Amino acid sequence: MKPEFRFSAMAEDRDLSPMGGRPTSSSSRKCRQTFWSSSHFCSLLDGLVGLRQAGLLFDVVLLVEGKPIQAHRILLAASCDYFRGMFAGGLRETQQNEIPIHGVTHVAMKKILDYIYTSEIELDLECVQEVLVAATLFQLEIVIGFCCDFLYSWLDETNILEVHHLAEMYELKQLKARVHSYILKNIQSLSRADMYRQLPQEQVYKALSSNELQVSSENEVYEAALHFHFSPEQVETDQVYLQVSQQDNLKMLETVRFCLIEKHILERLHSRLSPCPLRDLVSEALKYHELEILQPVRQSPLTQPRSTLHCILGFGGMFCSIPYIDPEPLFQVYHPSWGEWKTLSAAPGSQMSNQGIAVLNNFAYLIGGDKNTRRFRAETRCWRYDPRHNRWCTIQPLQRQHADHCVCVAGGHIYAIGGRDYSNELDTVERYDPRTNRWEYVASLKREVYAHAGATVGEKIYITCGRRGMTYLKETLCYDPAENAWTECAQGPVERAWHGMASVNGRVYVIGGSNDEHGYRRDVVKVGCFNPDTDSWSVVSPLPSGHGEPGVAVLDRRIYILGGRSHDRGPG
Repeated sequence: MKPEFRFSAMAEDRDLSPMGGRPTSSSSRKCRQTFWSSSHFCSLLDGLVGLRQAGLLFDVVLLVEGKPIQAHRILLAASCDYFRGMFAGGLRETQQNEIPIHGVTHVAMKKILDYIYTSEIELDLECVQEVLVAATLFQLEIVIGFCCDFLYSWLDETNILEVHHLAEMYELKQLKARVHSYILKNIQSLSRADMYRQLPQEQVYKALSSNELQVSSENEVYEAALHFHFSPEQVETDQVYLQVSQQDNLKMLETVRFCLIEKHILERLHSRLSPCPLRDLVSEALKYHELEILQPVRQSPLTQPRSTLHCILGFGGMFCSIPYIDPEPLFQVYHPSWGEWKTLSAAPGSQMSNQGIAVLNNFAYLIGGDKNTRRFRAETRCWRYDPRHNRWCTIQPLQRQHADHCVCVAGGHIYAIGGRDYSNELDTVERYDPRTNRWEYVASLKREVYAHAGATVGEKIYITCGRRGMTYLKETLCYDPAENAWTECAQGPVERAWHGMASVNGRVYVIGGSNDEHGYRRDVVKVGCFNPDTDSWSVVSPLPSGHGEPGVAVLDRRIYILGGRSHDRGPG
């Protein structure tokens, strides 16, 4: 008796549409579906390997160094453009059973076929160069990448010259980049190796000029530059200073940022040199150090720190509501890739808060603020921080005490705007010129304001909100340095004071702060965005929690809110 099969899931004839599909009114199931197997590719590779191992269905013989290697024509054509052009391009090889392959070793060809059949390739020091030649001929970019990775893993001071020649010979951009990276990371030890002086001058010059050069001080760059022109023995025994003359062309010394070397080291070096190009470079660097107050306006590529990171600096403020018991003032630096704050030298002077902060030509400025050791006492003092030498210096003080003010940079000047002194609210605006180290008054605000914030867009300064007396404001004002005049703009979406501002992509963001619209002081979490082009405001994503008196910074087009206090929750 034949078994009976029942297909309960199948529709009866009357349930099918005339076209053979299911009626849409009675069923939502798809009449056509696509299925995919992730294991099929592995099975296909396994099958090809099996055919190769069993010697089945071969249809072409590759003659390499006179030795035959059997293969499957269709797999070769599917795997790389070289064989696709050979077998599918109408060439004579289409009809040949035996095809000679020139410019490739037998060992390398077998390695290449291993990769084509299995997607794996085993490399060692003896065969890697041969495989690289073959992969370049066959235009197998992935195998070329494997060879570059292998060579880089073995790269050291003894073979760097050979690897560099390979990269140049076969125009391997990624290997060239790896060699360059190795030089950047190992310049101190490499510069003392025998191979160093045999490297191409342009390669070393490029590395010594780079901001990514990994050194602990510019002194190490100076030594590396000397080692390219003189032996380590000559450098270590000070013979260099006896041999340098006017005729010497010490190209590598052009890369040394002598201004980043400490002054006392430069003075000692200068005293040991006879008149020569090197002595001239040192003399220029000494002038830079001697005119310390003018350093911000004497910047060039040779005065920039060797770093590609832009960091956030944090200093001043309070840890609690009793200023005079605050600990030693900290000065810290942060980058998101570190995941932590790092402490630099102590901030200058006594504990300070409510300061104005600005960055001009990669120098940080602290302007005015409150001295916290005896309650709150507004200050005129100002300081400048040099990240090149991790050093503070004082600059000309303000003409009037300013605290709870805002500080902005425009047109190469620093502006201290409004705020309060010990007893009065201010409408005055002072401008600092780093070329003269002087403050001067410019156009005053139309009315006094304190606890406001400011930001620069283009060459114009925008300030928002703040307080006047006990009243919280939502004013927006714009200062144009070219006209030396203030104009009113559209008012913000909410009154606030003790907030922060930042400019990103031509927009101004107003963040945090507090107001008393409920009859008592509360956090403002609403974030406003001002468009100077249309003189209009919008509201963007609110803060997750309150931040009054926050630090605000922009890094890589992201806004960072740092610390502050919450009037809903207490100190942050």
